[in-house]
Amino acid sequence: MRHLGLNALFLEPRMGGLDTYVRELVPELVRQAPGLQISLYVNEHGREHLAGEPWAGAVRLVSHPLLGVRGTRMIAEVAALGTVAQRDGVDLLHSLAMTGPLWGRVVSVVTLADTTWIDDDSRHGAATYRMWRMVVPRAARHAARVLAISHAAAGDVVARLGVPADRVDVTPLGHAEGALPAPAPDARERLGLPERYVLSVGTRKEHKNLVRLVQGMAGLPAALVLAGNPTGLDERLRAEAGRLGVELVLLDFISDADLEALYAGADAFVLASLNEGFGLPILEAMRRGLPTATSNVSALPEVAGSAGVLFDPLDVASIAGVLERLLGDAALRERLRAAGPERAAGFTWRRTAELTLQSYERAWTESRS
Repeated sequence: MRHLGLNALFLEPRMGGLDTYVRELVPELVRQAPGLQISLYVNEHGREHLAGEPWAGAVRLVSHPLLGVRGTRMIAEVAALGTVAQRDGVDLLHSLAMTGPLWGRVVSVVTLADTTWIDDDSRHGAATYRMWRMVVPRAARHAARVLAISHAAAGDVVARLGVPADRVDVTPLGHAEGALPAPAPDARERLGLPERYVLSVGTRKEHKNLVRLVQGMAGLPAALVLAGNPTGLDERLRAEAGRLGVELVLLDFISDADLEALYAGADAFVLASLNEGFGLPILEAMRRGLPTATSNVSALPEVAGSAGVLFDPLDVASIAGVLERLLGDAALRERLRAAGPERAAGFTWRRTAELTLQSYERAWTESRS
């Protein structure tokens, strides 16, 4: 394999975990496989978004009039991308977010981060939901290899999408290495941050279980700060917080410096999701030594290990009890502050890229034979 294609036609600014996946994985692939030619297929917004990255000159950013048009991207990925990549001389095409070509002779690898979309269509328009249900299982079964970002997610891919277990490779995500950004010095006053607060980061989607999280904060001596892209759920969260007397701060997508200030000022971090393919925010919180609590389902215990405290996300009393312990037990917080960075250090983008390249090699070898 000499020419790798990466399908990132979905990429737009402010996409959270998917954006991080692209911006961290690609430079590691460049570093670890210097002889590999890489074409990164993007829409025009994605091209502008990535053009300033320090590694952008080491890859070919490819836009095409048939690809990346909003409203037709999924159809283009299924029907046209394989042909375009083949004409470009691509040997293997890695689709980084669920959908990929169903035709063409280019060897296909697909990353499936999770299967939450099967049960929850409230996050998307009905047409998108129907298309995902129709396309994603076929793209996964067509691929030479499927990449799952945790063992829990791999189990879901096998059980729910019918992909044979011997064609699924687990490539856990990593945390950003190097120096942390400097916290914005004026963030507390400018963002209206309370004196004590529990932080949760991520787009406010239904499967994040935020209504129960608000309910679990009732009567606790701290506010709840939610930072991430807003959704139609915001009004319901405000109403529930008002009913229960919970101090709630909703912040939209914010700068890295402001996010760093949020981490630095928080008493604890919580991710109460009902289902996650991985749970990058847990890793980012633990890296900073922030005491962390999370759900005992899907991939979240796999990421947190013994460096986090677990609760039943369907049980408000369980959520409340864990958060009460975390806020009131100084010894527990200190133990978690020490354990978090050590746990996070075991997850690196370098390792993600190594495992990804190994999967490419399997896909290429199996397809050639």
